[in-house]
This record gives sequence, structure tokens and C-alpha cells, in this order.
Amino acid sequence: MKQKLLFAAAAAALMAAPSLATAQDSGWYLRGNAGYGVHTDTEFTGDIVGENESEGNVAYSLGLGYEFGNNWRMELDGTGLWTDLGKIDSLPQSAAKLRTNSLMLNAIYDFNDFGRWEPYVGAGIGFAKSELSAVASDFPSGSDAGATLVASSACPGARNGSDSFVCSVDDSDVNFAWQVIAGLGYAVTDNLTWDTNYKYQDISVASFEGTRTNNISGASTRLAVDLEDAGSHAIMTGFRYRFGGSTPPPAPTPSVSCWDGSMVFNANQCPPEPQPEPEVECWDGSMAFSAAECPAQPVVCSDGSTAPTIEQCPVMNVCEEEYRQEIIYYEFDKGQSAETRNTINRILDVGQYCSVQNIRVVGHTDTSGSQAYNLGLSQRRAKDARDELGRQGVDAGIVTSEGKGESEPFVETGDGVKEQLNRRTEVLVTLGTIAGVN
Repeated sequence: MKQKLLFAAAAAALMAAPSLATAQDSGWYLRGNAGYGVHTDTEFTGDIVGENESEGNVAYSLGLGYEFGNNWRMELDGTGLWTDLGKIDSLPQSAAKLRTNSLMLNAIYDFNDFGRWEPYVGAGIGFAKSELSAVASDFPSGSDAGATLVASSACPGARNGSDSFVCSVDDSDVNFAWQVIAGLGYAVTDNLTWDTNYKYQDISVASFEGTRTNNISGASTRLAVDLEDAGSHAIMTGFRYRFGGSTPPPAPTPSVSCWDGSMVFNANQCPPEPQPEPEVECWDGSMAFSAAECPAQPVVCSDGSTAPTIEQCPVMNVCEEEYRQEIIYYEFDKGQSAETRNTINRILDVGQYCSVQNIRVVGHTDTSGSQAYNLGLSQRRAKDARDELGRQGVDAGIVTSEGKGESEPFVETGDGVKEQLNRRTEVLVTLGTIAGVN
């Protein structure tokens, strides 16, 4: 009884499930199946008593349904089964046959994640018509002509002396029924599916009327009999055909995000990314991606002329000036520069003509950033030049360094402005004349 209640609850849950259509295939279909079925072991109660076991026979099923397109479908299902129940309690001169024809409304859920294969489960409720043909009579105790009759326990009743009875039923009954289904489909084409399923159907109790006849007197009385635990198991295969064309698959959607936020199917379809523009302004006004790409700044000789290098300046006039200044420029927010080594080399080249009395190194920044941060950055820039002087052998005792932060810009700007000419370290060299050079 508990198993039947669970089956009934599952059927009710499936029948109550929502069926909203989606973009999948939908439409009406016809189904036809045939196979093997057997009624469950049943028990006669009432005026005929006893148990019987069903033999198997051909089962068939026809269905008209509608696919909603969201894995769910509903169908009107007609199923028939006719089996021989055999002898009642294995008694002689007893026999029973049962035919069931049902009309059910099924709710079915298809699992469509397996390619062409499509498992499904379902449940249904409806009505079943049961037709029973049964007989049980007293039987002789042996095969000889004088054998006495044995009262059949399948046909009980009041007996008097040599009374002999036969009980017979040829009647039908209509009952509420429910069923559960498990099946497997295979898509032969978009519209034709090979369909194989197992079905358990439950009728519970069917009630019938018949007659009990006295073989001696010929008198008959009405009898009532119930067939309990009535149901069936069936395995059937066939085809399901859905009318109409297939729903075209949904159009693919772009899945690759480009640099500009647009969506495409693959990266090759993205628009070309704009090339960066130079942001560093060089000493001559030209633009470059970094200070290292700027053209070399010419040297101003002591006589006011310019030359590519100090070596090309007039030698006799090198030490006529007391001071010599070089400037090292830096990229934004950098404490070291690619120009440092070459600039220090130029300064120290003067040493072959002049004596270097002392060197003052002063670091500067632009106005982008806080004053405190810029002060520290200018000190790192001054240290960059001082460390290079030490690496090239200059006595640390003649070198002084400091950072001015953003306090002494070369180009006056507002606060928070990035200016290449203000990101610098000034190296001021005090010169003296070497004997023999004038």
C-alpha cells in the first residue's frame, strides 16, 4: 500500500508541473507502441476466493500528445492488455481471464542532454475498464465414473447433502487508475522518434457480479466478487511522430569582448586598437615615447659656441668660465634616468683640461603629486647623479647634493601639471685652470 501511495504522489507532482513553452521544438504528435505485458498477481475476495498468477501477452498503446518545447509534453494515452490468469488457487475446473483497457492523461518530462538519445519519465491518471471472465466449480475426486465431488474452495456457499455448485463471472467494471512511465527515445529524424518504454499501471480494486448455480437443482443466485491488487506491467516499443517543421536553432551571440567594449565572435574581428602617441617633449621641442629617444643635446662651449661633444669645443677656451652646468632629465615619477651616465661622462671629460674644484647636484620635480612626495623624489634624482659620480671615481668630498622638490620649476606651471623640463637634476661644476692650459 505504501508503494502505491508513493507512485500516486509522484504522478500528482508531475501532473502539477508547469509547462511554459520555450524556443525548443513543439507541436502535436502521434505515438504507437506494442510489446509484452502481464497483469499483477491478484486475489479474488467475496463470493469467489483465491489467488492467481497472470501469464504474459501482447500489450499495445496509442497516444496523441503535444510537446511544449521546454522538455515537457502531455498526451492522451490508450493502453490495452488481455491475459490468462490461469486457475484460481490452482484448483481443477477453475479458470480466469482479464482484459484491461485504459484511457490516461500523461505528463512526461524529456531529458534532452544526450544528443539523439532522449530518456524520459512520466506519470498519468485516468480510468481503466476491467473485463473479467472467471469460473470455479466442484470437481470429482478422481477419474473413475463413481468418483465423488469435491467442494471447490474457490466457490464457497451453503451446501446440503450432495449439492454441487459452479460460480461464474462475466462482467466489467470501470475504475480510477494511475500509472508511472520510464522510457527512452531515439531521434531517427527531426520529427520521427523511436520510442521504447516501461509502464506500471494500477487499478487497485475492481468489483464484478456473477451467478452461483446449483448443479443439482438448477437454482441460481447472484454473487459479488472483488479483484484486489489489480494492475499491470508492460514493456513496449514503437514510434512517435511530431507534426510540423523543426524550430531553427538560436542565432549565435558574440562572446569576445574587444578593447573598445564591442562584442564579436572572435578576436580577429575586433577593430584595430589606436596606436599610442608620444608623450615626452624633448629639449628641442620634438616628441618621443621616452626621454632616451630624444636627440642628444649639443654642448655649449665656454666661448658660447655649441658642439656635439665637449671634445669638439675650442680647447684653449674651456677653462675661461668658472662654472659648468649639465642637466639630466627624467621620465615621469622616475628616480633614475638613462641620460645620467652620458651626462656625467661629459662633465668629467672637462677634467682633462680643467681642475674640478667641487660639484653641486640639485634634484627637481614637476608639480604633479604632493609636495612631500616630490621632495623625496627630487632627493632620489640627486642621489642618482651623485652615485654615478662616485662610480666614475669622483672624490665624494667635493660633491654635495640636495632635493628641491617642486619649489624651483624651470617652467612655471599650475599645481598638478606634468612638465618634462621640470623633471631634472642640475649638476653644477666649479672649474679651475690646469697648468699649461690657458
